[in-house]
This record gives sequence, structure tokens and C-alpha cells, in this order.
Amino acid sequence: MNDNELLTAVREQRNKVPMTTPVEQVISRGRVLRARRRIPGLAGALAIAAAAVFAVTALLPSSHSTSHPPGIQLAAWTVVKHADGTVHVTIRELRDPAGLQRRLRADGVPASVIFGNTPNVQPNLCQSYGYGELLGKVVELPTLPGPQPPIAMTIHPSALPSGVGVQIIINQSKIGVHLVIASQGCTGA
Repeated sequence: MNDNELLTAVREQRNKVPMTTPVEQVISRGRVLRARRRIPGLAGALAIAAAAVFAVTALLPSSHSTSHPPGIQLAAWTVVKHADGTVHVTIRELRDPAGLQRRLRADGVPASVIFGNTPNVQPNLCQSYGYGELLGKVVELPTLPGPQPPIAMTIHPSALPSGVGVQIIINQSKIGVHLVIASQGCTGA
């Protein structure tokens, strides 16, 4: 028996079988079954897309400290605490020195931050600790920046002796980074 003979035999048998279900109902049922089979596929595709978004988000460079919720970044400045304990500070605008000061303190840097000629603390209660080689071990300024932002620096809190903090003063004409004796009125510690 060849293919043509087989097709002819099947057609003859089909004509002998009575069909009680309307054709529209058979077509409708087929569409429902095909749609049900697509749902797991769509759900799987959505799950893969969600996993990809999560993976990309997790792999993006972190711009927040481990002590702060993700996504906190001000346009005026950013503070990034790295796994090795260093704290990278980028100042783009001379705004919100008190916020920068709080953020540095929260990341383990006893700090006083002053923008402009008027200190953001009552009278400046900071007492100089001295300069010397220690300042270069505590604060890295990659290049000698001018007073105009952006200004970037890396602070090594582990290099600070006990009872010593960092004071950052930036005004229209200069930038100053000093080591100061930590006190409640100066560095909050």
C-alpha cells in the first residue's frame, strides 16, 4: 500500500464516522488548549526576564555604603565605602555640607565638613592635630584639585590614630583637608 492508497482508505473511514460535535466547538476547544499550553511558557519567560534584571542590578557597581540602603546618592556629592574600608568622596556641588558630614560619620570617618566661608558648625570647635606625613596616609587627593568641583578624595579611616578626625573645608578660593582632634563639637565623636 502506498501513500495515496492509505489517504484514500482514511478518507473513506472518516466519512463513515458520525460527528455529533459542531466544528466551531472543536475549533474553540483547540484554541483553549493551545492557550493553556502557552501560559507556562509565558510565565517562564517572565521569570527569566526578572532574573536577568535582578542579575544586572546586582552586578552594577555599588554607589552606596554597606551601612546605608541602596540607591542613596545625592547629585551634590557621593560617598562610597569600599570593602577594604576606604571611603571615596566625590563632591560635585558645594551643597549640604551637614549631610556629607553625617554620611562620612556613618561610614566610620570622624569628620567635620565646611563649605563656603561660614562654618556649618557653631563656632569652629576643631583643634588641629598637625599635618606631617600622616595626612598623606589618611587622605589621598589624586590630583591637586582647584576649589571648583568635582573634587575627589579617598579617606583611609584605618590610618587615623585614635581620637583624630578629618576636617574638609572648601570655599571659593581653596580646598583644605586637615587632621583634627576628634571631639563632640568638631567631628561628632
